[in-house]
Amino acid sequence: MVNNFLSLDTSLLLSFDLVSFLALAAIVLIGLPHGAFDGAVGLALGYGKNFKSMAAFILIYIGIAASVVVFWINFPNAAFLLFLAISIWHFGIGDSQQGERLQRSVQALAHGGLVVIGISILHTSEVDLIFAQLVNGETDLLWRFINAGAVAFTLILAAYLFLAWRKPKLRSRFVELIGLAVVYYILPPLAAFALYFCAVHSARHLRYTWGRLRLLSYSPRLLIPLALFFTFASWGAAIVMFWLMPTTETIRGPILQIIFIGLAALTVPHMLLVDGLFRRAN
Repeated sequence: MVNNFLSLDTSLLLSFDLVSFLALAAIVLIGLPHGAFDGAVGLALGYGKNFKSMAAFILIYIGIAASVVVFWINFPNAAFLLFLAISIWHFGIGDSQQGERLQRSVQALAHGGLVVIGISILHTSEVDLIFAQLVNGETDLLWRFINAGAVAFTLILAAYLFLAWRKPKLRSRFVELIGLAVVYYILPPLAAFALYFCAVHSARHLRYTWGRLRLLSYSPRLLIPLALFFTFASWGAAIVMFWLMPTTETIRGPILQIIFIGLAALTVPHMLLVDGLFRRAN
């Protein structure tokens, strides 16, 4: 099954320019480790009271991530669609401001939708080549989702504009959204995503998580080693996955698969932990 998953037609393989390679490097070295404080978050939620409970937490976290990889290999289109959907919400909720539920939902869908839907629509041909690497070349279903999402995003953007007009405190984030849209239009898709993922989402998430953990009196002497452990563990897993992959004519396809399937695998437990538990508890 893995061989079939990786054996794509060579016409679908990308020729990365320097900017795209740097973007992928930034995603791996800066973006992926932004969830490295998940171990400390687990402690704050009571999963690290002793060695046994912490070990159980880590095993469950790894088990969820591994299940995502297995599911993606066997059902790539369904897995990718789910990943796009949860990414819209996860990115958006991190960019939204505190407020009533409807207001925050509109903000979340607008900000998250711009990253997933916006970049895809602005760079259709380039993004289609990336999608093809991740779903064995069959992208029609993905584009039906993206095109339907574009219609919904337009309506949500109009609602966001109305809310920003009515509520001045929302205007700075709305202006941020418009500024990012211009940047996404100028940059190639991988660079646009890397810029958002590293400079906006990861930075905002780290600031939020670090602040909450420090309020709970967790020492940097504990937080930093835990973060380093999770960071190096994720990089090590990526190296192992790359080593286990069968030989292909180019490493570009496998690199894209490792990065984005790995990102999906880490996003699911990270989102369940941070968005599902930690934000509600704090």
